[in-house]
Amino acid sequence: MKKSVEQAVTIESVGMSQREFLTLYLLYTLSEKSNYPRAIHQDLKNRFSGKIHSYDYLCKICNQLAESRHLDLYTDKGRNYYKITEKGKELFTWYKSNFKERMTEVKLVIDRFMFDLTGSGNNPPMKHELPEEFRSYFSKIISVKDLVRYITLNTAQLRTKIYMGEVGEILKSNFGWIASNGYLYDLAHEMEENGLLIGRWESEKRTKRYLRITEEGRYHYKQIADSAAYQVREIQKYLDSVLSFLEEKNSITT
Repeated sequence: MKKSVEQAVTIESVGMSQREFLTLYLLYTLSEKSNYPRAIHQDLKNRFSGKIHSYDYLCKICNQLAESRHLDLYTDKGRNYYKITEKGKELFTWYKSNFKERMTEVKLVIDRFMFDLTGSGNNPPMKHELPEEFRSYFSKIISVKDLVRYITLNTAQLRTKIYMGEVGEILKSNFGWIASNGYLYDLAHEMEENGLLIGRWESEKRTKRYLRITEEGRYHYKQIADSAAYQVREIQKYLDSVLSFLEEKNSITT
């Protein structure tokens, strides 16, 4: 079994293009006070230190927002400043309505996985499942494969036998999210082929396949759990950061 390669989570991988993210950040920070691009760029680097942000691209977005009248450009003591307009405030409100609910709902699921993986952080109570309209977004920002493999092997270590229907119920009841039955069974087949699980049919009708963990599965379990924890932690950090300024009270009336 090949070792998983950890990949840094980017702004794009949490469902926002770089342009959308910079637009959102500019509207947010300029709602507090007028400022000039170099200072905005430094604040951005301090707040999102895990990613290199292009100063030239930030200036380009500033100019585009000024051209579209979402920002006003003025000069003070030889330095160009930007301030948000009423049109810009309306756009920021639009961003809030389009991103905040989705990210909040997804973060509840992410927080539950983080608690299960590490025993730390919040473990939000299950009030409802992740809404259907946000499930494709969840699958986009995280490796569903790693999460399901982790839960499957973790469960298999505690029981003499499992079947994938049980894994689906655990995902649903403990985390508020579930992969499709087809995906669960395809992944179980793949895990058998890779030697992580071994299975047998309950009967000749082949309606239910019981699985148990192998020594190979036990050996690779920590690697799979560590990979899942790394991804969940990185996603959690970005969602926390973006939600923090979507939720902060500022001069924009919502």
